[in-house]
Amino acid sequence: MDKDTFFLYIIAGIALCFGLVNCVLFLLKKDRTARAIGTITSVKTTLPESTKFHNSKWATVSYKVNGKTYQSQNRVQVSMAAQIGTTVIVRYDTQNPEKLYSFSVLRIVVALVVAAICIVAAVFNHA
Repeated sequence: MDKDTFFLYIIAGIALCFGLVNCVLFLLKKDRTARAIGTITSVKTTLPESTKFHNSKWATVSYKVNGKTYQSQNRVQVSMAAQIGTTVIVRYDTQNPEKLYSFSVLRIVVALVVAAICIVAAVFNHA
């Protein structure tokens, strides 16, 4: 097995593990979460905001649950275009409404597709 094939299998394994862990967590927590519309109250970027490549933006969100306003204890990833005051849909823990979850079915699907593509590429590269 050459280095390229080995590398593809490693990437496939990482993507598969990431997708499966996120899928299991989503299924375990799905019944304990609910959705709300929140307003971004503060944002941070991992790199300086002028850096667009390989950067991400994380926000603290304010939202209402049963008439009570909550401020998230944790930050959630938002679009790089999001600013303070932007509204976003959040998923919160029904037993601890200050805690937000960032489950994404799209993220799970993309991870599993990447794993499948890498496995197929490794098999054809090995053949």
